[in-house]
Amino acid sequence: MAIKDQIQQIISIRQLKGEKLKKKKETLQQVKDKLRECDQLYSQARQISDEKLRRQYMELFSTVQTKKVQRELDILIRRMNEGMKRFSRNYISIATVGRARQGKSQFLQTVGNLDNDIIPAYSATDCTGATSIIHNDMSQKVGEVKVKITFKQPEDLVRIVEGYIQGIDPSYLEDHPVEFDDIAYLPLSELELRVEEGNVSQATPLKHLTKIVEHFEEIRDLFGKSPEVMTDPELIRTYVAQNNGKSSDDPELERYYSYLAVQRADIYCRFYEDCGDIVLVDTVGLEDTQFGIEEAMLNTVDQECDAAIVVTKPIAGVHKTDEQIYNLLRDHFKNRRMDQWLFYAVNWYKGQNDNVVHAFKHDVENGNFAVCDCMIVDCSDPVDVRDHFVMPMLQKLVANMDTIDQAYLNEINELEKAFFKKYEAFIAELPEAKTFDPGAQEGIKAFLKGKDCYHKLAANLRNRVEYWNEEKDQPNSNLWNRVQKILNHMDDLPPSAEVLQKTINENGALLPVDLWHAALHYTRNEITDQFIAIDDVLEKETKEFKNSLVSDLYHELKNLSDGEGVEKTDEEDMVEWLKEMMDHVINDKPQYEQIHKAFQFLYQFEFNTRAQLIQEIRRQLYIINPICQEYAMPMYNFQRANAGKAVYHYLTSRLSVIEDDLRYSLSKLYRAPNQAFYAASEEFYDRLTFASNLKDGQFKSMDTVWGEFFMEYSKQLWQDNLEKYDEPNALVEKYHTILQDLGQLVTLARY
Repeated sequence: MAIKDQIQQIISIRQLKGEKLKKKKETLQQVKDKLRECDQLYSQARQISDEKLRRQYMELFSTVQTKKVQRELDILIRRMNEGMKRFSRNYISIATVGRARQGKSQFLQTVGNLDNDIIPAYSATDCTGATSIIHNDMSQKVGEVKVKITFKQPEDLVRIVEGYIQGIDPSYLEDHPVEFDDIAYLPLSELELRVEEGNVSQATPLKHLTKIVEHFEEIRDLFGKSPEVMTDPELIRTYVAQNNGKSSDDPELERYYSYLAVQRADIYCRFYEDCGDIVLVDTVGLEDTQFGIEEAMLNTVDQECDAAIVVTKPIAGVHKTDEQIYNLLRDHFKNRRMDQWLFYAVNWYKGQNDNVVHAFKHDVENGNFAVCDCMIVDCSDPVDVRDHFVMPMLQKLVANMDTIDQAYLNEINELEKAFFKKYEAFIAELPEAKTFDPGAQEGIKAFLKGKDCYHKLAANLRNRVEYWNEEKDQPNSNLWNRVQKILNHMDDLPPSAEVLQKTINENGALLPVDLWHAALHYTRNEITDQFIAIDDVLEKETKEFKNSLVSDLYHELKNLSDGEGVEKTDEEDMVEWLKEMMDHVINDKPQYEQIHKAFQFLYQFEFNTRAQLIQEIRRQLYIINPICQEYAMPMYNFQRANAGKAVYHYLTSRLSVIEDDLRYSLSKLYRAPNQAFYAASEEFYDRLTFASNLKDGQFKSMDTVWGEFFMEYSKQLWQDNLEKYDEPNALVEKYHTILQDLGQLVTLARY
């Protein structure tokens, strides 16, 4: 079977592994949700009404500690998410790692039919700027390339800058937190003074930080930018390379800095050999001292790749730097069977290291290196790369993929074991909780009180309806007064002539006509702000209106529950209290349907004029709005010396016209609030006094319905007093249910 067919078969098998992992992860996510419910028991115990029981159950549930087991579960779920991502990929991903100038980029050029514009591979300098992901795309013609550039976020740069400052002097950050927009103004000279003479570990971060600060304005707009797709090689080079490969003394040297903002570059090209769904990941050379370069390489190999190739151009046997790279990988992947997926490409740079490549290969093979293979290859020779590295490497890799995946799953299995161990310890430490049964008690009756309250309420509501009937054709005084106050002070809204003149005097680039437009924009916003704020007054009046309709009923029921008179306060929202009480007492009882609907209506009733006002205001602002057809520039050329006075004069003259137009056009809105209050009071009155329920062919007078409603409420109060254990009992039942659900879910997750 051809390599590409074997790879496709592996991908299909891995999809099944991913689905199995997904199902287990979903079950464990439910376990996590149940553990969170456990966490909430303590706060729910704080809501128990009885003080003694509240303290008792708060103490009980304070011993239910889920943090340790949740922490272990979070680690497991994160790893499962990574595994699902790994097994859902429709390609095999291979990372290339190594030190700078070892031929890594040249190797990738050869495999992908690419050149220095796409994968920089210059011998003179560090060239690669960003991580590149190279996709074998057989739909591309040879030599064609498409690159998708993904940019970093502003917070990524802040983290990098903080890392460099940490390397220079961590104490600086204690008093100078870094903000993205302030990066251009970081005091490099002050930081340079903190670098000890001869201290390379401080000097190198300063060098990189200086590059970012000095070129921040050049690259700042790239951070957070949407991905871009490019096909022009010369343009692509400016995003993926640090320079054009010329030596530092060459006048044609070009340096690029956009790479500092690039998160990754996805390159789609036709490989030299069609080896199927393969992706090669180019990482920045490890001798580059960019912040976090080693961590970034390890995370890339861990989370985005199935195998890795270490490309090295040895000058002797295995040296200390080679061991350091190997140890980085070994320490990170000690349980991941590196001998199945780690390959060494020993770059034979003919004419320079002819005698040492075999020595290096010998040292690796005999030095207890956990590698799948170590092969000598001329990274610049396409045939050699294909025949003596890529194809043999892929043959071994596809043969090993089952073992590689199993090692990865074994890591997850170990995390599962750690979680189950913590979970069992958690269950063993849980406290025992029992429910109490205080017995049922008969409620008290308040039928006559309810009937009396109904008649009183009906009389009061009728009076309110008649009052608003008389008021509905009158202007609402609150709305009228507020509008008049705004209109009477229209001339106070624009900036004064003095402020305008000061503005143009202190801004040399500002033309008089620009000052005119700036004043227009400012004033329009001030006008609309004033009118939008009117709703604050109407919201308060609406609350007072609603409370006035239910005041008698509120006090009757409050007195019934509290056992003593209740004083009315302006702060109390009577409608909200009644609505919540009825939701608790009668919302599921059909015989009180009309009462409940009435209070739902009143509770939800709101009135504001924002939409109508803003529509009318914006319509009248046409004479100071340049985007409107009716707008006309002043037929006068403002002179700079007196621009402030002239602009103020012309602007206030237009405001006078707007004021007159608004006094006329807004007059029809003044009655809207009173008309709405009349309609709402009439609807509420009808619903509570006339709308009997005839659905079952039976009729009850409304005073009887209200008597039964009071009796229902009184019974509830009586039972609440006697049934103080209902709240803790419900909490204990919930506790038992959570534990039962947890047991079932954990059993399911184990298999």
